[in-house]
Amino acid sequence: MRRLLPALLCLLLPVAGLAAEAGAQLRAFLEQTRTLDGPFVQERVGEQGAAPERATGRLRLERPGRFRWDYETPYEQLILADGDRLWIYDPDLAQATVRPQAEALGNSPARLLSGGLDLDAHFSVIETGPDRDGMDWVEVRPLGSDEEFIQVRFGFTDGRLAGMQMQDNLGFTTNIKFNELKVNSDIDSSIFVFQPPSGVDVLGE
Repeated sequence: MRRLLPALLCLLLPVAGLAAEAGAQLRAFLEQTRTLDGPFVQERVGEQGAAPERATGRLRLERPGRFRWDYETPYEQLILADGDRLWIYDPDLAQATVRPQAEALGNSPARLLSGGLDLDAHFSVIETGPDRDGMDWVEVRPLGSDEEFIQVRFGFTDGRLAGMQMQDNLGFTTNIKFNELKVNSDIDSSIFVFQPPSGVDVLGE
């Protein structure tokens, strides 16, 4: 279960019958979103028949370049991008890892979502209609051949981001559902500043 970061960052077959509206929703979302705030449920599925790894928590994001994923169950973990560095903090292990943000995120869905990448410069956009799960889905694939993920799908309900599906190069699929995700609400920017607590081992500095 301690693979939440790869699942998030890799969160990370062209289909006929394309739906232009869904693609327009993704582009409008990326252009118009300033902040996001809300709970999520994440499931990571691997080998057939194996029980999915399930986690819950809260996402807060402030574009460009800052986000905070607080995992609450099955254990606490923090993944925080402050615009310069990416922190991963595990309270149970009393350990934090820090890396330059651009290097750590690469051309990942997390970086696209937080406003650090141009959609058309780094991804091909594939419309996937018809709707599934009551959502409009748009699939994007990285243009480079050395990325850690194969594809990511963004699901929209009434123009709001409601889900993400990511397939990585190891054969894992990560599904994220957002509940009551608030868009462009005021967020205290201080939450994107991380100071390791006393006694925590910091790796990478």
